[in-house]
Amino acid sequence: AAAREAVRIARAAGLHRLEASTLVGNGGSEEVLTRAGFDPIGIAPAYLRIDGAWSDHTLWQRVVDGAR
Repeated sequence: AAAREAVRIARAAGLHRLEASTLVGNGGSEEVLTRAGFDPIGIAPAYLRIDGAWSDHTLWQRVVDGAR
């Protein structure tokens, strides 16, 4: 619900796209973003430091202005 609400707010604000990231292999978060219409666009190595270790993340986007 939160991801879909973010899309609604972005569209109302006239934004072109939304971007998100998930830990690689985080199936729950990947499912939420997929259901909200996000597409994976790549892997960012060592994207965030979590619990003292650099973690790879999958990057996601959702074009919200109808350009796609």
